[in-house]
Amino acid sequence: MIPLTPRQSGLLRSVVESHIETSDPVGSQFIVRRYSLRCSPATVRNELGVLEEMGYLSHPHTSSGRIPTDDGYRYYLDHLPFDEELPETVSARVAEEISQGCRQERAIEAFLDRVSGLLSSVTREIGLSLSMAPEPDLSRKIDELKLSLQGLTHILEKPEFRDIHKLKALLQTLEEKILLKQWLLEKAHESKVSVSVGRENGSEALEDCAIVTARYSAGDLGTGVIAVLGPKRMPYRRVIPLVSRVAGLIGELFASGEGF
Repeated sequence: MIPLTPRQSGLLRSVVESHIETSDPVGSQFIVRRYSLRCSPATVRNELGVLEEMGYLSHPHTSSGRIPTDDGYRYYLDHLPFDEELPETVSARVAEEISQGCRQERAIEAFLDRVSGLLSSVTREIGLSLSMAPEPDLSRKIDELKLSLQGLTHILEKPEFRDIHKLKALLQTLEEKILLKQWLLEKAHESKVSVSVGRENGSEALEDCAIVTARYSAGDLGTGVIAVLGPKRMPYRRVIPLVSRVAGLIGELFASGEGF
């Protein structure tokens, strides 16, 4: 990726985070007002034009503002690091829900539904959970793995999916359980949270989406996967620490002998 100057990095971050929040193209005057910058809208506009030429921003024909490209999101995720933690209230709720789920649910399917529902309710996106298996068996026994998907109705709230054709293609993809499970396994890397954006998803139906995945440890039972799926305009600063926290909590429960 083409490296950016500190000012360009700051402006890219401003565009990404403003677009995440509003879903609208972001203009130079908006950025100057919103972030109280000490430069003129014309200076910002020129820098945004440079970022567009580099491939990090695009310029919708019907607007004077700009939106991030897939490369823009990737630069934001890889080169503008953040280590925000979950708010204490959210962290406590998540810990209680996972602990309760492990105590109350006697079937793995019910526990997975609880985890997926938690991920979905906290993020207002789609939550997914894939059951565990010993690492060598994960791909070999793909048809035996349990998949839970919760929160489909949240996509109806997203401007990105007002196009009925895009929505239909996404729903059809999510209905193909075997392919979806294989895709989750491919995206989830060991020991860290992974994010796949737009074209990186390898599916036309998912080009407007991003997915945040993590593997969780289940002791002798092996590993499984949790994920949050939503539009590229996803609040990564909240979703990434949430997925990391939930995966860690599940691992702690199994390590303590409280798992299934």
